[in-house]
Formats: sequence, structure tokens, C-alpha cells
Amino acid sequence: MHSTRVLITEPGRVDLRREVLPELSDDQLLVRTRTTLVSPGTERNCFLGEFEKPSHWSAWVRYPFAPGYSAVGEVLEVGPTVADRRPGDRVVLRRSHQSLTVVSEQSVYPVPDGIPDGTAAWFALSAIAQHAVRRTGPLFGEPVAVAGLGPLGQLVLQYAAVAGAAELYAVARGGSRLAAARRHGATAVVGGGVAAAVEPIAELTGGEGVGVAYDVTGAPEALAGLSTLTREGGTLVLVGDTAWPGRQTLGGSVLRRAQSLIGVHDSDIPRAPRARHVRGTFAENVDLFFRLVGQGRLKVDDLVTHTFPAADAQSAYKLLAGPDSGAIGVLLDWRDTGL
Repeated sequence: MHSTRVLITEPGRVDLRREVLPELSDDQLLVRTRTTLVSPGTERNCFLGEFEKPSHWSAWVRYPFAPGYSAVGEVLEVGPTVADRRPGDRVVLRRSHQSLTVVSEQSVYPVPDGIPDGTAAWFALSAIAQHAVRRTGPLFGEPVAVAGLGPLGQLVLQYAAVAGAAELYAVARGGSRLAAARRHGATAVVGGGVAAAVEPIAELTGGEGVGVAYDVTGAPEALAGLSTLTREGGTLVLVGDTAWPGRQTLGGSVLRRAQSLIGVHDSDIPRAPRARHVRGTFAENVDLFFRLVGQGRLKVDDLVTHTFPAADAQSAYKLLAGPDSGAIGVLLDWRDTGL
């Protein structure tokens, strides 16, 4: 059996490549992909080859490179020792953009009835955003800034609202991303980027600054700017992984204002099974995401701005490569493609 995978074969070029799938072993599933979510910031850098060399980015992205890590699929076959999954089950899984995949039962998570594919595909980014808010500690009553309003920043904003932030200041260059942030709980939006936000947020907070600032921009200069709009003893949370780490600086305010810095990355999320002494595991984060969506307390469907047939993945990446595309959530639809 064959699968079709999206590959970035060289900077600026995407191809579809057929690959032979391994035989199904006892505890594995064959899953047919229904939709996948593109991570615009990360996958744009991978597509264009725009990252620091050498760096952890250049060590990770080796061409041909298979992008993607957020898939929704349907179980087609199960191995003889699979306990909980059955053919026809809808599941989410961390896999690249590909039409079919063979995975272990433990690596998939069931999708509740009533959750559309295009919503379920946000599970992986949601787990990262949840982890960022969990790592921060209590937010109840705090003024919070979120800079960078791509898919991950939009989720951080909503989770900060769920966690009790008193004021939510959304910061971006402008456009549809600020409008989306306002729909999803921002109490004030500031355009023009981080540098332009310092004075307005100082005024909005009576000169004190915010208690917590999330840097989800991926821009190397943003962290130092955010420290200037964060109060003394406040917390900076670095969530966006800049492709230019050698250009990133803390700025003098971190030291002078005794601020704390928390780094957050997908690889930090505990993958252990749910247990009394392990909280915030990936599985728990996925489960909470679906519960909050089901309760109407988290909303992502209106963040999907573009959907492309998987066969036209090249167009999706060209969109992201352009200046100010306005894209937030970009889906690849694998249904009825014949791939």
C-alpha cells in the first residue's frame, strides 16, 4: 500500500511523493487522513529556508523535508492486539501532511462526536498554547499581553481568558488577526507591532505594565520590547521559536525590573500517561481542548482563513510565503483527492 506525502524538496518548492507504507503490526492502526492543519510560521520558514545557519533550525530542516504535525484521520484497519480503536473511528495524530499512515494505538487521540475535522485539527497547537498558560501559573486578575496573533497566539489569548486574566492586550502588526483577537476575548488590541505597543499599554495599565507578556511572534527583536511593557517582577513567556536565535536579546528591563522568563516548547509537554502525579500531559491537553470547544468556551472554526485541496499544497505554501497574506488557520483537505 502507498501513501502520498507533502515534501519540501528544496527552498521554495513543494512536491507530492508516493511512499510505500510498512505492514501493519499487532498494535498498530492504518489511518486515512481527512484534513491537516498547516503551522504558518514554522512551515513558512521551512518552505523558504529562512532560518539561521547553523542553529537548531538548520539541524532539524534537512531537504527533502516533510512538514506538518496536526492531522485528523479515520481508522481503516487495526492490528489484532489493538484494544480501544475500531475501523471508522475519527482520531487526531501528530503526523506530517500525508494521505495514509501506520501508527501505534497509543499515538492517536479520539475525536468526540460533533467536533468538525477543521476544528479537531487544532489539537496540537492547542496543546502547546495550554502548556504555555499552565507554565505561567495563576493568571486570575492579571493584566496580560499576547504579542503575535497567528494560530498559536490566538490560542494563547483564549486560554489566558479561560485562566482568568483580567485584561487581555492583543498585539500584532494589524489586519484580520487583531479583529480575530477582539472576537475571542481581547479587551484591547494594539496594531503596529511590539515597539508601537509600549506607550498604549503603559497608558492602559496606569503606567505599571502587564503582569504577564507572551511572546508568540517568532521575531527575534520582540522579547526585548515586551520586557519594557511588563511590570517590575512580571513574567515573560517565550512561546514563539524564532528562526534567528542569534539575534534575540533580553534587553535591560529583565534585569532592572527583576522579571522572570519562561521558555515553552512542544518538546517540554509531558508525554507520560495520565496519572495523579503528572499533570498537563499531552493527552490531558488534547482532552481539555475538546471539552472547552464542546462547551463553547474555546473557538477556532472562525480562525480558519484558507482551505486547499491537498493536491494543491504548493499554493498553500506560496500563500504563506507572500507578504501580509492575512492567513491564520490554513487547512489541507485530503478527502476526495484520490491521493
